[in-house]
Formats: sequence, C-alpha cells, structure tokens
Amino acid sequence: MAVPYFDYPTRYAEWTEDILAAVREVGESDEFILKSRVAALEAAVAQRTGAAEAIAVASGTGALTVILTAMEIGPGDDVVTPAFSFISSASTVALRGARPVFADVDYDTAMLTAQSVEAVRTTASRAVIPAYLFASSPDMPALRALADRHSMRLIEDSAVALGGQVAGRPAGRYGDAGVYSFFPGKPLGGIGDAGMIVTDDAELATTCRMLRNHGQDLKVRFLHHMVGFNSRMDEVTALFLLRRLPHLDRFLAERRRLARQYNDLLREAAPAVLTPAGDLGEQAVYTYVVRAPQRDNLRAYLAGRGIETKVYYPRPLHLQPAFRHLGHAPGDFPVAERLSRECLALPLHPELPAGTVERVVEEIARFYRQEA
Repeated sequence: MAVPYFDYPTRYAEWTEDILAAVREVGESDEFILKSRVAALEAAVAQRTGAAEAIAVASGTGALTVILTAMEIGPGDDVVTPAFSFISSASTVALRGARPVFADVDYDTAMLTAQSVEAVRTTASRAVIPAYLFASSPDMPALRALADRHSMRLIEDSAVALGGQVAGRPAGRYGDAGVYSFFPGKPLGGIGDAGMIVTDDAELATTCRMLRNHGQDLKVRFLHHMVGFNSRMDEVTALFLLRRLPHLDRFLAERRRLARQYNDLLREAAPAVLTPAGDLGEQAVYTYVVRAPQRDNLRAYLAGRGIETKVYYPRPLHLQPAFRHLGHAPGDFPVAERLSRECLALPLHPELPAGTVERVVEEIARFYRQEA
C-alpha cells in the first residue's frame, strides 16, 4: 500500500461535516470577511498563547509582511534571517526594500543561533527573524537576549509551532511579534491559507490590524489611514479553525508519539541516519526530518517502494536565483548547504496508519544494508 507524505483525504474525512456546516452557517449569514468568527478565533489564540493581541491575516507569509511593514523596516535596513528556511523569512524582507542578511544555522537543529546571528549582524541590522523548523525550536531565550542587547526587533517565524513550548513559554511569544500559519499541512491545518500574528505591543497590533485591511481601522469604511494590503481571513476558515483548535493538543501528542517511534526504531535499525537532536518535550512537531547519507538515492528507493518523502529544502536561500543580487556563492554558508544535501522528511501526521513507521524504517534499513 502506498504511503503518501500528506494524506489530506484521510485527515479531512473526520471533518467533512464540520466543513460543510461551516460553509452553510457562513453562507446563510451576512458575515464573510473579518467578522465575528474571525474575532472569536483571535480571542481563542490570544488566550491559548497568553498574547495581549492576536491579529488574523490571510497567511503566515502575509503575517510577516504586515509585521515588517508595521515596524517600518525598509530601504537601508538589514534583517538577519536563516540561510536555511522557507523563502518567506527572507522574501518578505526583500519586498520591503530591506536587505536580508543570511546567517548559517546549527547542524543539529537546522536553525539560527545567537552566535550565528552575532557573526553577521551589522550596524544597519534592525531585526532578526529566527524560523522554527521541523520538530524543534530555536534557542529563543538566547536570541531574545541578543536582540535586546543590540536594540533589534525580534520577529518569530513560528509558523509551524502553534501549541509548542520553548523553555516554558509558548512558541511565538519571545518575539516582539510572532506568527502562526494555518496552511493545511500545518499541525492545526485549515481548509485554505490563513495566518495569525501575536504580540503584546498594542500600538503594533493596531497598525497590523489596519495594514491587513487596506489601511482601514474597521470603524470607518473607506477611510484609509495608511497604504495597506488585502491580507484578511475569511469567516469559513475562522469557524473551521475554531472547531479544530480544541483538538490541537491531541494532534501534537500523536505527532510527538510518532516522532519518538521513528527515533527509537531508526537509531536501532539504521544508525547511519541522523535523527532529530534533543528531547521532543513539548515541541510542536511539524515534520520529521532526518539527515541521510546518499539522500537522493534513498529517496528514489523509498519512492520505488511506494513511500513518498519530501526534501526541505533542496537549495539554501543564499543560492536561490531570487537572491543572486546579494552576491553569495557556494561555500558561504556550509551548514545550510550540507543540510540541503542531506535532509529528508519522512511521512508523519496524526492519521498515519498503524504499522507505517515500522514499514518506513524497515525499508530505510534495507536500503543501507544493500549499499554496505
């Protein structure tokens, strides 16, 4: 039987009636965009995370764009961001006219460290954007201390980490602002794209609320206090997420259980594969990513056995054509480049059928035995 990486049909089968009910309820109302259900979701996320303010937007990328704009980061400013990440942690900076300053990442976690940020920080550095990846989190206390020491804004790209804890504090709550994504593949997946900003800064929150809605304040329509965006959440998405949010802890617990099972079995059966470092603890496990020798050959072998995998990420950001104007070359960020050659994401989601992890590990072990 084939093992898909994402199994959306199975995931959403449990929620079919909720989806249909949400569409019906909103369709029979006169509230479609940024209305009562969006406000209720904002309140629920704020309560869960302890944030003073939660601002619903159209996507995680939209959240970063709105935050950077609200902080007035633009031409002449540098923003430190990881060389190994999804592109939005850098593209949103570039679209503001600021300069993404890439920093190498830690091999074990694939994320920024305070030391790597310090190594590339400039006098023009206005902010740092650490990105959460895979099944772990950056050292946010150290990054918070560094940002405070140098008067830099700290923007947490915690898009994948809602529900996780970092040193006793919710993921996304160390920064001046944090972001969450509700893209379907995320732990609290919606039925389309959506995102959320959290912050304790009331002035920043007010500006973000206006920016997401063409610069309007939701009080007087067509009065535009600033040039903004169309980055609004719809009511159907908000209502569906409200119904899923109480189940988030269950989703995360199952993801952690599966990740621990992978860890235990791989360390015994395929010691050549490097499993995620550290204790999963209360992390929000998003993807299960290993560092695999002969990664591309292993991936092809697994595909031939009906097991789908993903590569996050096949090319580091400093070598992307979109950033060639920054003048980077191979070798500039060796850890990011090594991770791009080795990282392989294995199927992991709460709907994974029993016995799947054992099957995946057995096939990985068989591949390495054949290659020995």
